[in-house]
Amino acid sequence: MSRELFGRNKEFRIIEEMLDSALAGEGASALVEGIIGTGKTTLLRWSEGQARQRGMLVLSATAAPTERRFSMGIVHQLFSCLENAGVPSTPPGQGASRHAAPVDPQYLQLSDLYKVMSTTSERIPILVTVDCIQCVDRDSLLWLGFLLRRIENIRVVLLASQRRGEPASDQHLLVEFMESIRPDRHLHLEDLSPSTASRLVDALGSCVPGPAETLIADSGGNPYLLTQQILAAPSAEQSGDGDRRDSAADLPIRLRAVKDRVLCLLRRLDLDGLRVAHAASVVGGSAMNAELIGELCSLSVEDASRSLEQLAECGILHPTSLAFRHPIIARLLYFDIPRSHRAVLHRQTARCLHNRRFAPADITPHLVRAATLDEPWMANLLLDAAEELLPRDAPTALQHIETVERHGVPEQSASRIAELRVRTLLELDLPGSVPAQYALLGLSSGHRELAARAHRLADTLIRLGRPQEARKVLNGAQSGRDEGPAAAARLSRHLAHICMDDGACADAPRGLERLESVMLRRIGNGDSASAARRLCHMCLATPRTPYGSPSWYYALLGLIWAGDFDEAQSHIDAEVRLAVKEGAVTRLAEARSVRALLHMHRGLLTEAGHDARLALTALRRIGADAHHMGALARSVLIDVAVEKDQLAGASELLDVQVPSAGQPTAWWHLHLAHSAARALGRLGHTRQALILVTYCEQELGRRGISNPAVLPWRSTKALICAGLGNLPEARRLAQLEADLALRWGAPFAQGRALLALAAVSPVGDVLRLARRAVDLLDVKEAPLLYAQSLYATGHACQQSGSTVRARELLHRANEVSIALGADALVELVQKALRDAGGRPDPRKASAEALLTRSERQVAKLASQGMSNRDIARLLQVSLRNIESHLTHCYRKLRISGRGELSRFLAAEDGAAGSTLLRPHSSAGYHSHPQPA
Repeated sequence: MSRELFGRNKEFRIIEEMLDSALAGEGASALVEGIIGTGKTTLLRWSEGQARQRGMLVLSATAAPTERRFSMGIVHQLFSCLENAGVPSTPPGQGASRHAAPVDPQYLQLSDLYKVMSTTSERIPILVTVDCIQCVDRDSLLWLGFLLRRIENIRVVLLASQRRGEPASDQHLLVEFMESIRPDRHLHLEDLSPSTASRLVDALGSCVPGPAETLIADSGGNPYLLTQQILAAPSAEQSGDGDRRDSAADLPIRLRAVKDRVLCLLRRLDLDGLRVAHAASVVGGSAMNAELIGELCSLSVEDASRSLEQLAECGILHPTSLAFRHPIIARLLYFDIPRSHRAVLHRQTARCLHNRRFAPADITPHLVRAATLDEPWMANLLLDAAEELLPRDAPTALQHIETVERHGVPEQSASRIAELRVRTLLELDLPGSVPAQYALLGLSSGHRELAARAHRLADTLIRLGRPQEARKVLNGAQSGRDEGPAAAARLSRHLAHICMDDGACADAPRGLERLESVMLRRIGNGDSASAARRLCHMCLATPRTPYGSPSWYYALLGLIWAGDFDEAQSHIDAEVRLAVKEGAVTRLAEARSVRALLHMHRGLLTEAGHDARLALTALRRIGADAHHMGALARSVLIDVAVEKDQLAGASELLDVQVPSAGQPTAWWHLHLAHSAARALGRLGHTRQALILVTYCEQELGRRGISNPAVLPWRSTKALICAGLGNLPEARRLAQLEADLALRWGAPFAQGRALLALAAVSPVGDVLRLARRAVDLLDVKEAPLLYAQSLYATGHACQQSGSTVRARELLHRANEVSIALGADALVELVQKALRDAGGRPDPRKASAEALLTRSERQVAKLASQGMSNRDIARLLQVSLRNIESHLTHCYRKLRISGRGELSRFLAAEDGAAGSTLLRPHSSAGYHSHPQPA
C-alpha cells in the first residue's frame, strides 16, 4: 500500500462497492476531494489497479492548467486509452449524418461519445478516472457531466478528483458536475489523525529521524508532507546544517520539490496569493489578520481578506485562526523569501504590531530578525523581554541581548545590557560569567549596586572553587566605602561563610550572628544533638534566615546531622519547590544536591540517585559540576553506587585527587573524598582509600570538627585498617567513633558507629553491639541502617547457635532491604537465612512480591488512580477492608501514601539487574584489589 493511503479504509470500501456494482450492470460515480498531499491521485491509481484485477477496462486522463485551452483534450485522452486497448470507437464529430431531424451538432457529438461508451461497456465494464477535474477544459467537462447524468444505465464507473480551493475552468459546469454525484459519494480526504500518522511513521521504520511526534506535528498529519520530510531527513543530517538552514537553496532536494509544488498552487490562486502567503509565513502566530497582511503587501483589507480566504479554502491556512495547517509549508514559504526582504518584512511586522498594541511576546520574534532597530522602543522592548525570560529561558534571553548589541548598544542602555548578559550567563555558562561580572563591577553607579554585584561575583567564584578570589572581591568592595552597618554586617557574614567553606579558619569565624555561631560550634564539636536541633529550628524560623541562603543551609544540615530527618525533609522540599518556581539553575542544583544527601541518610537510594543525577546534569550544563555542590552530587552518586554495587560504571566519579599541602579544600570536596575512599575500599584499593580518608581526617581536624555525624571518617578508616590487617587500630578508631556518637546523641550516628565497631570486633562482642544498634535505630527514619543492623544481629545469632531468633531477624531484614531495593543486602541476608536453616520465599524477589495477592491487587488499582470506594465497589468488599490492605502495603513498602505505589508496582517489569554491594556494617574492606 502507498504511504499516502494510510487511513483510507472508508474510501477503499466505497470504491470497491462501485466497481462491484459496475460488474453487476449498474454504473456509479464518485468525486475525491482534498487539499494538496492527501493522496487523491494515489487513490485514483489504486482504483485503477483494483479495476484491472476485476477484468475491467480502465480509461484514465489527467487535466493540467496549461491544457485548459484545448477543446475536448480530456475526452481525447480517454478515447485514446480506448483505442490503445484495441476497442473500436467512433471518432469525435462523426455519426451526425445518422440523425434526420435537425439537432444541435454539439449535442450530437456528446450523444455519439456516450453511445461509444455504452456500446463498449456492454462488452467489458469500464472505469473512467479523471485527475484534477478543476483543470478540465470546458467542452470535456460538459461531456463528463453528460455521461455522469446517464451513468447508472451503463456499466461504467466515473471517478474524478478535485483539489480543494483551486479555481475551475468553468465554475458553473463544475458545480453542476458535483451536484450530479450522490452526497455519500463525495469522498473528502483529510489529513491523517495522529494515531494513523504514527502508524505511517512506524511503517517507514528505520528511515525516521528524531521523535515521531515532532514530525507528525510539523506535517500536520499530511501524508505527502510527512513522507517527504522523513525521506529528506537523512540528506539533511549528512549536510550538517540541520535547523541552521536559512534559504531555499539550503533545503534537501525532496523538500525543494514540495516547495515548488506549493508555489505552483499559490500562483494559480490569484495574482496576490503568493505574496499574501509569503507575508503570512513571516507574521505567523496569533497576530495574523487581514489588516496586517494588507499593510505588509500594500493591499486593501478586502483584497487581503479574499486572498486569505482562498488560502484557507485550499488548505494552506486554518479557516478560523488563519494559522498554517502544516508548519512545514510555513517554513518552506519562509525560506522562499530572500533573506534581506525577510528582515524588512519582520521589521514592518514588528512596527505594525507595536502600533496596534500587541503583546511583547508577539513582537519580539520579529525584532530578533528585523533588518534594523532604528526606533528607540525596539531595543527597549527586546531588553524588557529578555528580563522577563530570565532565569527560566536564558538561551532566548541571550538571543535578544545579542540582537540589541548587533544593532548598536544605546549609551543609556550599556549598564543594563551588561547586567542582563551576566544574569543570562549565570544560567548558561558559569565560568564565562566571571569576566562579564568583573566588567560589570566597573559600571556600578553606587555603593549599594557595587556591593550587590560583588556578592554575586563572590558566590559565583565559590561555586567554581575559587574562594580566595572571592574573598579578594568582597574585600575590594569593602575597602574605601562608607557603608551602613547593615551592609557591612552582610559583607562580614559573607566573608565568614567563604572562610568556613574553604576551612581558612578553625572554629566559627567572625562576622556571623551569635545564634548561628553557637549552632555551628555545637555541631562541629558534637556536644548535644538535641541542643543543636533547637538552635537549628531557631535559625530556620522565618524571616530570620531566607530560604536558600548559606545560613539557611547550615541550619538545615544541622537538622540532618542531628537526626531530625522529617523536619529537614519538609524544609528542603519547600526549597526545591521555590527553586523550581524561580528557575535558577544553581539554586535548584544546590537544593537537589542537599536533598539527595538527606535521602542518602534516610537510606532512600533511588530518590538520592535521582536528585543527585539531576543536580549534576544541570551543573555540568553550565560548567560548574566539578566544584561546590557538584562535588556533593558526585559524593551521593558514589554512595549510591557503593550500596547498589554499580561501581564498575562509576569509575569517572572516583577520580578524586588530594590537594597539595597548603591548598584550601572546599567543604563538599571532603564529602567527595570520603565517599571515594569508601568506594575504593570496596574495590580493594585500600592504599588509595587510606590516603583519601587520612586527608579527610587532617582537614576535619584543622577545621576543628569532631562530630561523627558530619563525616564518619573514623568508621571508614577502621574498616580500611581491618582490611589491611591492622585490627588494633581499627578497633581503636571504631570505639572512638562510637564514644563520640554517644556524646552527640543522634540515634542514626550511634547506630552507624556501632555497626562499624561490630564489623571489627571479636565474635563475642558482635551480638551485643548489633543488638544495641537495632534498639537505637528507627525503621522509619533510617531503614537501610536498620536493615543492616538486623542482618548483623541475625548473622551473629546464627553464629552463636540461636537459629530461631536469627531466622526471625533475617526475615525482617529481608523484607526491609527488598522494599529499599538493596539487592546485594538481600543476597547476603538470604544466604545467612539459608545457613540458619530458613527458607527465603522465592516469590519475594521484588518489593511488590512482599505483598499478598489481595494487597497486590488493591495496590495496583490504587496506583492507577482509583479511589478506595471505587476499589471496594469493583472487588465487592467493604471499604474498611480496602483501607486495611493499603495500610499493610504502606508499611511493607516503607512508603507514606498511594502516590508512591506506582514506583514499586512498575519496577517488576523493569528487571532491576543492579545489585547492592556489601554494606560496610557487614564486612570489612579487602586487603587485595578486587575486580571492579
